Amino acid sequence: MESEKLSLKTKLFYASGDIYGGGAFNIINFFYAIFLTDVVGLKMQYIAPILLIGKIWDALTDPMMGYISDNTRTKFGRRRPYFLAGIFLIFISFFMLWYPVNFPNQLGKFLYALSAYLIFTTVITMVMTPYTALGAELTLDYNERTSLNSYRLAFSIGSGLACAVLPMLIVNAFDDVRKGYIAMAITFGLIFSLPWIGVFLFTRERKEFEHERSSFNFLSMFFEPFKIKTFRLLITLYLLAYLSIDVVSTIFAYYTKYYLGNEGLLPIALGALFISEILFIPFYAFVAKKTSKNISYILGAIVWCIASVILFSFSRNVSTFQVILMAAIIGAGVSGVAVMPHTMFGDVTDVAELRFGKREEGSLSGLMTFIRKVASGLAVAGVTFVLGVAGFVNPIDGVEQLQPESFIFALRFIIAFVPVILLIFGIIAAIKYPLDSKKHKKLIKYLEEKRKNLPVDPDLDKEIVELKKELI
Repeated sequence: MESEKLSLKTKLFYASGDIYGGGAFNIINFFYAIFLTDVVGLKMQYIAPILLIGKIWDALTDPMMGYISDNTRTKFGRRRPYFLAGIFLIFISFFMLWYPVNFPNQLGKFLYALSAYLIFTTVITMVMTPYTALGAELTLDYNERTSLNSYRLAFSIGSGLACAVLPMLIVNAFDDVRKGYIAMAITFGLIFSLPWIGVFLFTRERKEFEHERSSFNFLSMFFEPFKIKTFRLLITLYLLAYLSIDVVSTIFAYYTKYYLGNEGLLPIALGALFISEILFIPFYAFVAKKTSKNISYILGAIVWCIASVILFSFSRNVSTFQVILMAAIIGAGVSGVAVMPHTMFGDVTDVAELRFGKREEGSLSGLMTFIRKVASGLAVAGVTFVLGVAGFVNPIDGVEQLQPESFIFALRFIIAFVPVILLIFGIIAAIKYPLDSKKHKKLIKYLEEKRKNLPVDPDLDKEIVELKKELI
């Protein structure tokens, strides 16, 4: 098998693309809901349909974008043209999202926020779906994929750290909070858009993975991959991890502001969480190399669950040090469950090639994101709706109002126990995940011989028959 080692330059420029993927979602998850309620003045109950409609639209466009990317034929390849187009569109769509409109009624505010969110999700789908697909074909090596995605997640989490700490520092530097949000939008719009110049210029695609253009069949695209056991388990691991992340991210600002009563603690706690995530990436990559990727996932999930149970016991007068320490421990757990599904994705696309006889990373990437976003939209909309029903009171003329105990209890319960419930099921799925490095090496050797129309070794052919039973 030819060397699948990637240059450091390729890894770094490819990974820089996830400054946008990781950072933009983190800003939205942590600050968008509270921006809409406390700055735009939108009632909490209206946020749920915005997030739900936006996520469903986002999810529906993902498989379509996967199909479009798989069937694109240009001199730049199937994926890279969308990186070039995204440079300008990323900036504009992100700026629109944070423009603090001042319509006199709730309907006007709702319609603008919904439109801006739909435009943003369309652009991020256009760029990130082919980006994820490209990662699966840059290298076919099991461990090199772990390395590539570790770089990618380091950029993603590093961006997440910056997006947790810096936005409110920029906003609060202005006397007028509305001007502060505009400055923040311009700053991060540039940070998110400019790296795509490097991604476009310094990554390459595999010509041999191009195949005849296929017709778009949503039902076939949706159901066919679920015939693969490994893909079903990967979806489960990915979904439960990122649902946990999305739910906690959405309400963490409310937790520090309305339960702990210390809004200034938010960037410090988030900083500790993301720094811990970054620091633990090499640890989980090492564990995955020495054991397997699902073991790393299980370890991270257990750490997060333990920290969440302790978090629920915190009283309102808990010390700043305790909050920062617990955020760091949660970050150590999040690192494992966030990194591993991305490293597993490339391996599962190889299993899909074994099953279907062709490469369709774009379609699989789009389907994964579709399922995550529908579930995330339902979960986040449900959480914000529950908090609204629990009695959240909007600030009046910028002045915070006393929140009822029903809201406070719902806030504490959701941030602590929803991740525990989800991750327990994630651990069960990880235990059942069958693909490890030894099996993957056999799979890659078989696929390479098939692609080159070489005779397959009879012993390997027998092993593949057994492997199909385990993986498919």
